[in-house]
Amino acid sequence: MEHHLSSQIRTLSYVENEDHPVFGTLVEQILHLLNSKLIFSDILIHQNSPLLLRQPKGLVAVTDSPITREELEEFFEVVEPNWAERIQDRAFDRSIDLHTARIRANCFTFQGKKRLGCVIRRFPKEPMALGQLGLRQDEMDFAKLSSGLVLIIGDTCQGKSTTIASMLDEINKNRSGHIITIEDPVETLIPQRKCVITQREVGFDGDVESFYLGALDALRERPDVIVIGEIRDAQTAQEALALAESGPLVLASLHARSTELGLQKMVRLLGNTEPQSQALAHALRGVLCQALLPSVEGERYHLATECLTSNPEVVQMIASGNVSAIRGWMESKSTPGCHTMNASLRALLAAGKVSAEDARNASTNRVGLIERA
Repeated sequence: MEHHLSSQIRTLSYVENEDHPVFGTLVEQILHLLNSKLIFSDILIHQNSPLLLRQPKGLVAVTDSPITREELEEFFEVVEPNWAERIQDRAFDRSIDLHTARIRANCFTFQGKKRLGCVIRRFPKEPMALGQLGLRQDEMDFAKLSSGLVLIIGDTCQGKSTTIASMLDEINKNRSGHIITIEDPVETLIPQRKCVITQREVGFDGDVESFYLGALDALRERPDVIVIGEIRDAQTAQEALALAESGPLVLASLHARSTELGLQKMVRLLGNTEPQSQALAHALRGVLCQALLPSVEGERYHLATECLTSNPEVVQMIASGNVSAIRGWMESKSTPGCHTMNASLRALLAAGKVSAEDARNASTNRVGLIERA
């Protein structure tokens, strides 16, 4: 992403960037941004282009000064001393504590390996308090469960990992036990309070090769709570279900746009058989679907959610393979512990917190949102 004079990406004003250290090292510039009051989710760095921030309303350049290859190489050395070899095959991820901040850096080449790039995601040093996320009480109550499967679903970058970390820390504050997480990479570090915390990283040079093998290991490690950072394949889905059936509480993340699409994906990964659908129906305790929307002012994000809490009707629909009926059931029923994404979006719209366009983009049922608006 060359930042030519024709670029239409806005550049921060002098006041906004708080006297950004243009002449410092790249590490110093990144640290300044991480410790600033600027609102952003990611830092995007391309060789020969200025630093860019992903803010709620889009990208913004920090300054007009381009980052050189030498600066990026120096930063890569901090992230991964063996970076030159690693980057030959593909992009690589690293989560590290960078002085006062914790980050995940995805480092890559582009344009035929001629240029270097990096995207940095910042994480809180400790989990946010569960009550500060904007979840409803029924959703926060998932952290009170001691067994079964809870699916946290949504598109990428919708706050799923933040929610899971907060739920874990809520458990950590209120009861004793062993929490095991399987992550790629380890993001927010969970402090030891009442629980012993084992955070395992997926990767060939991590703690375990795959989510599946991490889940397979977990049962022999006497867990009370297990987090599977992402269900990507059939083996991991099957092991997540087996773990939930065996006693611990299992929190698992899944990429899907809505509750029924997430459950359909899970059923498909499990083999789409009647016995597996029945097993999922009886192990499932709930589904939390998330979306982050920029505020009208563009200075923060608001969380919108869709929640399905298991009850006899839900069990029957999933067990019979009639997952597609869940959308209509959620739209037509007013059931404790269940609400649609549209209900959450309408509340945000009524409060003037988000725009109608952003609400439509986040909706899992746009027609229903328009009809009830």
